[in-house]
Amino acid sequence: MRQYLIMGLATALCITLFFILDPLNGNNPAKPEPKQQETAQATAKPAEQKTPSERLDTQYKDKIAEFPVRPAQQEKLSELRQERLDNLQGMKPVRISIPSIGVDAAIEETGVLDNGEMGVPEDVDQVGWFEPGFQAGAEGNAVLAGHVDSLTGPAVFYELDQLEKGDQFTLADADGREMVFEVRGTSSYITDEAPVEEIFGRSDQRMVNLITCTGDFNRDIGSHEERLVVSAELISDSAMKEQAPDAPDNLKLTATALSWHAVRDDAVIGYRVYEEDLESGESEQIATVSLFERKSIPLKADESKRYYVVAVNVDLKESKKAYIPEE
Repeated sequence: MRQYLIMGLATALCITLFFILDPLNGNNPAKPEPKQQETAQATAKPAEQKTPSERLDTQYKDKIAEFPVRPAQQEKLSELRQERLDNLQGMKPVRISIPSIGVDAAIEETGVLDNGEMGVPEDVDQVGWFEPGFQAGAEGNAVLAGHVDSLTGPAVFYELDQLEKGDQFTLADADGREMVFEVRGTSSYITDEAPVEEIFGRSDQRMVNLITCTGDFNRDIGSHEERLVVSAELISDSAMKEQAPDAPDNLKLTATALSWHAVRDDAVIGYRVYEEDLESGESEQIATVSLFERKSIPLKADESKRYYVVAVNVDLKESKKAYIPEE
């Protein structure tokens, strides 16, 4: 609930970020939004959409539709569901590493100052995380901002414009959890024309936006005329423990049936049986067996095919292929 209550206000205020990143404009603070407009933004009702918890419930129901689960297994599924929900909450980043441009910097929390501006680190070699917004790795757009330069030379995000689609960077929290993000694109915006909701708002993806100054420096306003936004999506999270299950064993094929032994793993919810064409190598699923059904299916073997079984866990991860041993 905290996320939804605060994001309206944060969205109304975070536009000021685009006016204060430059260290040379300290005598030209952005004017706070009028109180009436700020209140309207803060109390606006968010669009109806499924929460992460609701989406996970739907995903589990879809899985169970293929692999019926008895009540005794529900407790384990609930634990796994809660673990994934915890991970969806994201983390508070304390360090960022961008190898391709030589950045390895500390991150400090920033918020909204009394004058309505978003705070940024005094140390131009550090990065600021907008704490009233989304946490890194949560579904939504987390925002990290850094200076491009200072009165004495380049700052932490001086070469941010060199990042390209496919480049990666890592965020870490105080407990050692690491997340890897991959750049999806870069955009430059005139300061007062940036799409604030796209940069700071909600998303079904787990995004991080890196922001700094770019464009010409306008001495009349004491700031660069544009802001650079590098958008990146989470591709790896050390806290996510999704692993493929062990493969079933003791496969046997008779004249009328294929059988195997169950995998002893609480996360396994069923098995899939495939036939593989010996000539083309193409595979086709021919059967689904739930956790509590007999580990056997009726099968009349085709000499042009071979058959294998895989175990499937609650993440729909398949095990390695278990083939019938050759005699």
